[in-house]
Amino acid sequence: MLHVGLAAWIIQDGNYGEFEAGREYRFALEFYPHELAAASHASSTPLLSHLTNALHEARGKIVVCTDSAWVVDFGVPAFQEAKPPPWAKPGISVGGRVYLGVDPFFYFERLKNEKGMPNLFRQWLLRRILLETTPWKESTDAIGRKIIERDSTRESFVEVPATDAWNHDGGHGHYVFECELRQEPAV
Repeated sequence: MLHVGLAAWIIQDGNYGEFEAGREYRFALEFYPHELAAASHASSTPLLSHLTNALHEARGKIVVCTDSAWVVDFGVPAFQEAKPPPWAKPGISVGGRVYLGVDPFFYFERLKNEKGMPNLFRQWLLRRILLETTPWKESTDAIGRKIIERDSTRESFVEVPATDAWNHDGGHGHYVFECELRQEPAV
């Protein structure tokens, strides 16, 4: 079972409709690196081990690097639309932690058309939908501005039958989908 995050704004922007547990959906995965670095070849077996939320302990191999994005195969491929780190090259093994999310639109609108970009679309069965109920707290950012963020020391979720992007958490909902891979793309 893979845990994949989705912010309400992705639905609110019209990129997807609402999601329901027990149904299948087609989407690509985006990753956000947390301490992701080049790894030894001894640890190159793909791995996605759930830690919390949509965060995973991950190992994989870089399959594509462009000026604007990179793709890593963690057993399922995922992309990040950002300039890859200087050390990132196809064939390099990586390890660390990654947040996995539903592609907001970067892949299905632009990246899928770039030369050499693999097909990242997969068919997923949503087993469960978890709505984040972690309390919000006020804090100050690095330049002194007040910001509102989740209190990571009090992380909590409730199961919901479907997303309700306009109403859950006052329209600021964050979901974690417990997904099962249903179909690889045709070669």
